[in-house]
Amino acid sequence: SDDQLKVIARIEKAVLEGGQYAMAMPRGSGKTTLCEIACLWALSIAARKFVLFIGASVEAAKELLASVKVHIESNEIYAADFPEICYPIQEIEGRANLCAGQLSQGERTHITYGKNVLVLPTIAGSAASGGILRVAGITGRLRGMSHTRSDGERVRPDLVIIDDPQTDASAKSEPMCAQRE
Repeated sequence: SDDQLKVIARIEKAVLEGGQYAMAMPRGSGKTTLCEIACLWALSIAARKFVLFIGASVEAAKELLASVKVHIESNEIYAADFPEICYPIQEIEGRANLCAGQLSQGERTHITYGKNVLVLPTIAGSAASGGILRVAGITGRLRGMSHTRSDGERVRPDLVIIDDPQTDASAKSEPMCAQRE
C-alpha cells in the first residue's frame, strides 16, 4: 500500500542515515515483517554492523529472530541477491553445532546461529561478513551490550529496532507505559 511504501522509505532513511523513527499502523498491516526485513537488509548491504532487535519479551524477540532465519534459509529471491550469506547458513541446516567447523575457501566462516544471536558468515569479499543480529526483550539487559567480532573488533549496536514493546499487562499500566517510553 502507499502507507507501507512511506514506512519503508522512512526505515531506509533511518538505516542509511541514522536518526529516530516511530511508526504506528493497524494490526495486521505488516509492521513486524517490515522490522524483520529492515534488520536483515541493514546487515546484508553492510549499512550496519550490529543490529539489536527488541521485542516485548525475550520470547517474542526469539520468535522474531527465528523468522529472520527462515528468510535466509528459504527465500529464493533473497538467496539470489545474497548467496554469500544464504549458502553457508543453509549448509548448516539449522544445526548450530555445525557452525564451528564450517569453512569457506579454507577459512572459518565464524557463523553464530543461536536463539538470541545470528552472526552472518565471514566470507572473503562479502561486505556483510560478520554482521550481527541480536535479539532481546525490552526489559532485558540492554545497557553496555557489545560483541567481539572474529577479527577482534569490539562493536556495539549501531541500529536498534523495537517491535511492539508492550505486553498486554504493560499496556494497561501507566507507569509501565511511561517506563517503556
